[in-house]
Amino acid sequence: MTTRPALFLVAEEVGELADEGYAKVVAELGRAMTRHGTVVTHVTPQSERESDCRPESRLQAGVRRMRAVMNRTLRSKLREARPSTVVYLSRSSITLSALVRSRVLKSTARGARLVMVALQPRRMRWPSKLASRFLWPDLLLVSTTDELHKTRGLGAKVDRMVTGVDLDRFRPAQPGEKTALREKWGIPVETSVVLHVGHLTEGRNLEAVLPLAERAGITAVVVTSGQRERASDRIEQQLRAGGVRLIQGFLPDIAEIYRLADCYIFPTASTDYAIAMPLSILEAMASDLPIAAMRVGALPERFGNADGVLLVDSPAELVDAVARLLREPQSTRRLSESYSWAAVAEQVAGVRDP
Repeated sequence: MTTRPALFLVAEEVGELADEGYAKVVAELGRAMTRHGTVVTHVTPQSERESDCRPESRLQAGVRRMRAVMNRTLRSKLREARPSTVVYLSRSSITLSALVRSRVLKSTARGARLVMVALQPRRMRWPSKLASRFLWPDLLLVSTTDELHKTRGLGAKVDRMVTGVDLDRFRPAQPGEKTALREKWGIPVETSVVLHVGHLTEGRNLEAVLPLAERAGITAVVVTSGQRERASDRIEQQLRAGGVRLIQGFLPDIAEIYRLADCYIFPTASTDYAIAMPLSILEAMASDLPIAAMRVGALPERFGNADGVLLVDSPAELVDAVARLLREPQSTRRLSESYSWAAVAEQVAGVRDP
């Protein structure tokens, strides 16, 4: 009987509810990796700062996360598991401190292959670039071609990875289902529904949805996660006053909300506030919704010329793009079909080494 290899997944500061992009990646990737071995998942403790919204410097975060990877429990679990591969999902993506943490994990795992996943692009200053040449993991996975070329130029063994989507859970609406779901969720049946799913935080640029809510015949729906910050109350009041329908908190049946919509909008303009390949974009595509989004992250190189996807450079253009997609809807389900968690799991588990 062949012994299944041990795969060890290390994630940082994941809350109880998987309603955040990073947390979803941790959960879905861990689940998909079980096809290739026995998976042990370790999540470092959630920061107390996240509950009280106090600001924290990058140095403070780096020190805290370094202590977490040197935790006795983690070190003991790694040595007991004796994994063939350790997958480290860096919450801070490619920073000098994250690279040091990856080396600590590799040393503790005593020679295991170390794969580091960076979900957000980061700019490295020249001291970090110099030091990085001695700290690269066995495989670095990034989301954009620009990151790939830059890190490869610094000596990293690197490949592109994008997030995945559950193509069974997220699917197009069946005949009559859209109307039934709108009645269930209290959404007007006779209007065009424009949807966004994300955080109720300042960097998400949710104010860009307000002009759509003001238009006759359009219902703007925003589903917000449990993540909040100091500005969240103000943004909530602003959206409600502008006529936006808010659905708040973790929704196990979020796929239903996608199926009741007519168009998906992604107004976030910076990968400082979203992962480079937003999960909600893939979920909307799998649900066959046309997409209007800011030109951000991995979207231009992946979907820049795709039918049913309009990428723009300003909030005003975003509103016009939604209006166009509502007038001339196009199918997008086909765009999501090459993005599966199974393919990502194969890549990180080393089943097919790039």
